[in-house]
Amino acid sequence: MTPKTLLKLSCASMAFLTLMACSKEEVANQVTEAPLKPVRTMTVSLGSVSEKSFTGVVDAVKTAELGFRVSGELTSVKSKEGDFVEKGQVLATLDQTDFKIALDANQAEFDRASAEFKRAQSLITQGAISTADFEKLKAQKSNATAQLNSAKQNLKYTVLKAPFKGVIAKQYLSNFEKISSSMSFAIIQDISAFEVKINIPESVMIKLKRDEEDRPVYAVFDGNQDKHYPLAFKEVSTRADEKTQTYAVKFVMDEPKDINLLPGMSARVYAELNIHDKSIKEIFVPAHSVLEDSQGRFVYVVNDASETQGEIERRAVVVGELNENGILILQGLDVGDRVVTAGMSKMSPGLMVRLMAEG
Repeated sequence: MTPKTLLKLSCASMAFLTLMACSKEEVANQVTEAPLKPVRTMTVSLGSVSEKSFTGVVDAVKTAELGFRVSGELTSVKSKEGDFVEKGQVLATLDQTDFKIALDANQAEFDRASAEFKRAQSLITQGAISTADFEKLKAQKSNATAQLNSAKQNLKYTVLKAPFKGVIAKQYLSNFEKISSSMSFAIIQDISAFEVKINIPESVMIKLKRDEEDRPVYAVFDGNQDKHYPLAFKEVSTRADEKTQTYAVKFVMDEPKDINLLPGMSARVYAELNIHDKSIKEIFVPAHSVLEDSQGRFVYVVNDASETQGEIERRAVVVGELNENGILILQGLDVGDRVVTAGMSKMSPGLMVRLMAEG
């Protein structure tokens, strides 16, 4: 083999080794950059101070069912379902022919009654008519005035306008239909903000104080569970539902810019509930966070490696009773431990995970 051939083989070998090294480095980078499994945790504390979750239903902050106050035939429908409308925008109009005729007739009657009353005013001072006749003409004018105002108002009622800025959520009628004043034309909703309603059982409600509506509350939605949406307390029912024996609590949230939230969607509402019993010095965790296999009951604990990442540790626990506060931990957990409460599938000790906001 000639020296030139050996040189060519050496260069080829070096190039091959270089490519192999680069490939291994790229694979290593890919492994390093693999996304970490997200988990949600709760920090263990004494007593029954815990974060509970409730199923919530989203509704528009303002809803109105619209309809005409007079009967007639639809001649112009300018809206459809899903349209965004401004306050005062015309949505539909009835045939105004009969209403204009009625207005003209009442205007004529008013003009006649006004003229007769004006003439009577000059005659009464001269004693040319009796007081009874004067009062009769006065009453006729008042009645004509009322009839004219009613005719004007009925003509206005033939035009249906949006009472506030919002979206047409449902529209029941089409053009050229004959309708009555008792029929609904559409439902309009203001979705510049949303209302979230939850139902709290009496076993939890009885332990809450009225003056603590400012506790942290937030909503989580399917498909975007990493994001927490703050809720502001609005109102609470003081009468339990007869069937479910739960109390309705309503919260308000701003319109989210990153998801398409609509009325009727479901939410998971998380709230920190402080059960006021100073004698309680026990640790409770959500029941679903305690797992069991052939080795016994255990929980997954996160040992923080940073503010956003941590390493999973399996921790054996001894449990006690299960009540509305969660499951009692008799042994295995200490105050300050971070217990995994969501994302526990395919979990194993030593796994590095990404920490979501606590909940």
